[in-house]
Amino acid sequence: MPDTELITIGAFARACGLSASALRFYADAGILAPAVVDGVTGYRYYAPEQSAPARLLRHLRAMDMPLPAVTALLAEPDPARALVLLDAHLADLDRHQGEVRAAAAAALGALLATHGSASGVGGSGHRDQVSVPTGDRGSARSPLVRNPESERGLPGTRDDVWVRGPVLAAAIDQVATATVADPDLAVLDTMLFESDGHQLILTATDRYRLATRTVRPTRAGAAVWNATVAADDLRAAASWLRRRHVVAIRPHRDSIEFRMATTDSVDRDRTGGGGEPTTRHAAQPDGTRCRCRRSTHDFPDYRAMLAALAPVRTRVVLTRTALLDAMEHADSPTVVLHTTDSGSVSVTVAGSWTAHASPTGSASTGDPVEQKSSSAAAAACAEPGAARHIPQATVTGPAMTIHFAVTTLYPAVATAVGPDVMLDLIAPDQPVLIRSADDGDLSTLAMPCRPEPTEETSR
Repeated sequence: MPDTELITIGAFARACGLSASALRFYADAGILAPAVVDGVTGYRYYAPEQSAPARLLRHLRAMDMPLPAVTALLAEPDPARALVLLDAHLADLDRHQGEVRAAAAAALGALLATHGSASGVGGSGHRDQVSVPTGDRGSARSPLVRNPESERGLPGTRDDVWVRGPVLAAAIDQVATATVADPDLAVLDTMLFESDGHQLILTATDRYRLATRTVRPTRAGAAVWNATVAADDLRAAASWLRRRHVVAIRPHRDSIEFRMATTDSVDRDRTGGGGEPTTRHAAQPDGTRCRCRRSTHDFPDYRAMLAALAPVRTRVVLTRTALLDAMEHADSPTVVLHTTDSGSVSVTVAGSWTAHASPTGSASTGDPVEQKSSSAAAAACAEPGAARHIPQATVTGPAMTIHFAVTTLYPAVATAVGPDVMLDLIAPDQPVLIRSADDGDLSTLAMPCRPEPTEETSR
């Protein structure tokens, strides 16, 4: 049994402002390991003194600090040196903002030079106002129009899950990349919503990918529920959600409802005495709510799919933008991800990869190692088809080479949350779990593809 002073992962997540799934991600990344892991149940427990570094971790990730820099800062015993590391990241952010502002000024200048006043800039130098439809009123989509129905026996106001609208809209966009319209399997064009009393979980699958996204609510309802929802309705609702600061989510028999969450009325539960703010249910004007249809199809047991995966052999943590850049420069529908025993990671196009020494490489030892690749030696090659080495990657485990269709891997990486992604590799012919996190997390199970016969021969 763990020490009585230790904290369960759920309680620790609430105390430090991170989701339990994000804590698991950071533990697997070697940044914030639990104090105790029960050898029988696998339950994770944290010590009270870990709350401060966990909160610092949350703030650093909110600044888009990459995992290697976060690891270095949290491990730095000298406060003065830790401040130097923080200042270095802030300087990087300032440089990036300067580049963005310069690019924006250049774009505006090019727009004016090309279109002049026809671009919507009046003679006074000010942009004309543009009316953007929000879909609040007069929507032709029936799923977004409230249908009165009996709600007896359904969760009450206190069981609503409150989530920030823009965060939920982004989560829907991220998970929707793993949906597909299939007339034979309608469930592939749905999204599973789950509330476990602590977090909201969105999941979708198109058979080649499985994406699951956790969102930390601003207020979690007490009820445990799930609903399979039409993905088309959710995509249509995302625009509405993106323009609402906080929404309350409530499941109904044939739909789930999103409504603007307000705290201008407080309903005190006489039995519970909690006095938590509740959603106002008085007559509301149009535009304060929308609904999405629930599907009649049962969503696949994705947890059983994840539990059935073989143990991870190689774990890779790298910068999301670097991996995306490598795929964008690969003029091929298939890319090859190659890791070495020395800790380097490279991406090349299918058909051009051959076994070669890494520029930072050493002789293969066959033993799992953990080592950062040199950013100087990892500069991308300019020749088409040449291996592009990913800087600042961390590899734990033996060397591995895996082929991916760009249409499978790119969306899984592009929708990641936070600046880094973690790849859990099992074998070249086994699914790869792609994970990312900030205060919530996104996990995508992506299927590799078969190498071309000529590649097998060359190896």
